Amino acid sequence: MKKYILILGIFWLCCSGVFGQLIVNKPVDNTISLGIKGGVNMPRMLYFSNPALMRLPQSFVFMPTGGVFLDIPITEAICLSPEVVYVQRGTDTRYVHRSGAKVHYSISTSYIDLRIPLEWAWEVNPFFQPFVAVGAEAGMCLFGQMHIDREIAPDPYGITMDQTIGIDSANMFLIHAGAYAGVGIRSKVSIGYQDVLLKFNVSFHQGVIDSYSPYEKNGTAQAVNVNAYQVTGYRLPQGLEITLGIAIPLKPRLKDSCASFSNDRHRRHSNRRHLYGY
Repeated sequence: MKKYILILGIFWLCCSGVFGQLIVNKPVDNTISLGIKGGVNMPRMLYFSNPALMRLPQSFVFMPTGGVFLDIPITEAICLSPEVVYVQRGTDTRYVHRSGAKVHYSISTSYIDLRIPLEWAWEVNPFFQPFVAVGAEAGMCLFGQMHIDREIAPDPYGITMDQTIGIDSANMFLIHAGAYAGVGIRSKVSIGYQDVLLKFNVSFHQGVIDSYSPYEKNGTAQAVNVNAYQVTGYRLPQGLEITLGIAIPLKPRLKDSCASFSNDRHRRHSNRRHLYGY
């Protein structure tokens, strides 16, 4: 409960800053940029109402993420950055069962997410603009697998079990929804006549929908991977993502020579009007 209160508090503070910025009349560079991003996700599962699984250690694993995004300025400091991303979620745990068996259990799933973050930046200079971001996400699991290998010991015959099953609606709720918050740095640079936006971002993601299959909970489908896979309580995906993005404006910048020529024409036209009195 304290975690959710903290998340709501951060969200309220960010929204307060957003509305404060919206009422300030400042000229806004409304150029929309299109970009790509990529990086890593360090996923895990949050178990609760299941003390046995809550005590299990989870290993650090690195899974890929990447996608496309838009950068849409709203005010001088605030922008909307909707994105479509591919991300892998899951968990990896190793433990010794009370029977003495050594168990390695993992989940690896692939999702397509639609995310809508709001970013609030402080422009120290064009090359260094720290920002905070809050957003919501919704997605669908495309495919994946659960894997368990169990070495039953002590056993003179070295009996082991190695089982892999595919992810489907019988063993996973395929819809994902969540919220996230993060920090990052925006940097605007020019390469020749092309403006480029670079974005480095670190964000924590929390799922809000139980990823257990409802068919397993109501007994319609048989639960698999006994010991590690206990269908009681709730299992929520989490992840720490580190990404780097690059974007270019959809409206190209005029070359300096073209801009100067346009300004010169405007000045000459203004001078003629002043000379002839109209």
